[in-house]
Amino acid sequence: MNHLEPTKTGFQSFEHAAADIVLAASFNSSGTRAVLCSADHKIRVYNIDRNNDVWTLADQWRGHDAEVLDVQWISSSFGQFFATIGGDNKFKLWREDPSQLFKSGRRFKCIYSQSPPNHVSYVSFGSKTIKHEIWLAMVTHDGFLNLLEAPDPESLSSWSPIASILPFGRHPRGTEAKFRMSFHQSEGPSSHAVLAGVDPGAISIAVSALKSIKVYRAIKPSDFPESNYQFCEMVEMRTDTTSINEIAWAPGCLHPCDVIAAACEDGSVRVFEIDTPRDLDGPPKGLTEKQSHSNENGLRKIAPSAIRNAPSGIGAGLAGISRHEAAARSDERNDLNIAHEWKEVAVLPHNDGSPVWKVRWTHDGSALASTGDSGIVHLWRESLSGGYVEFAETEPA
Repeated sequence: MNHLEPTKTGFQSFEHAAADIVLAASFNSSGTRAVLCSADHKIRVYNIDRNNDVWTLADQWRGHDAEVLDVQWISSSFGQFFATIGGDNKFKLWREDPSQLFKSGRRFKCIYSQSPPNHVSYVSFGSKTIKHEIWLAMVTHDGFLNLLEAPDPESLSSWSPIASILPFGRHPRGTEAKFRMSFHQSEGPSSHAVLAGVDPGAISIAVSALKSIKVYRAIKPSDFPESNYQFCEMVEMRTDTTSINEIAWAPGCLHPCDVIAAACEDGSVRVFEIDTPRDLDGPPKGLTEKQSHSNENGLRKIAPSAIRNAPSGIGAGLAGISRHEAAARSDERNDLNIAHEWKEVAVLPHNDGSPVWKVRWTHDGSALASTGDSGIVHLWRESLSGGYVEFAETEPA
């Protein structure tokens, strides 16, 4: 079927036209359009008819030469954009062309395509928009995090690399670390972080692998405004007992501190809070060992000149590493000295105990959605007592 039928429960059953399993879906910021990607190599966009709440197929086409692994709308005031990654080792950015007919297979055009510089497939990506500035971050299967920005936010047809780092070190091929990333989508860091001294213009990114989540602040040095961003590793969190399948950083509208949710292999969703305590008239607070964990051993900074100062291709080859990896390894101690404390505030179990694969926050951070092998979507929100409770779920798929 090519449309979504409204139901009496408030949820709508998604009857898609894919010939194989749907691997990801994403809504635009207004909730009026949805894009699906699937294992049949195709991308499908749906529009909603507000008069009768029916979703109708707008267009479908072959987007990649392999399964389309993930899709996300990109917030922009210059048009309708979304991005995809596929099993063909491609990242693609698509833009709507209003001059083309709906259902023509040409309504959306690929305006940018990129392959990983280390020839290893992308496994996770995200975007962040602040007014007219847009950034992309992509993680490869062996753990490289690449950050890019758009010189021309109006066209988005070209992207400039900012930095490439290895958050968890070199990861051997043939093993699965489940690298995932998530931007903090608010315009600036959380209010507590800014009060503690974090640059209001910092870009915040979380990266996960196996049982760990690392939080970075990408900061442009004030002394050198034309230089690239510096990646500062602020804190590392751990689940200890289970691996992480996906992470999502809550928008800061309702949270004075940072909140990150993790979809876990043991059938639970874990919620972490990261705070930056600070005395009103002094430096950052000391640690409360019984209640939280911290980066007391110091921070790491990836210097903006790391890529320029990395060994040459010949020198790196003699050392047994690639130029790309050498650049990612070029780091030094960070002098920010801003304490970040973290604690696990909730463990939310799925009733069937199967792995949780997807987790997403609503646009204002007031609710959290999660789903796993059962196909049931669970909706959670924070209670008045400070814990998280489930307030709704869909019917089994």
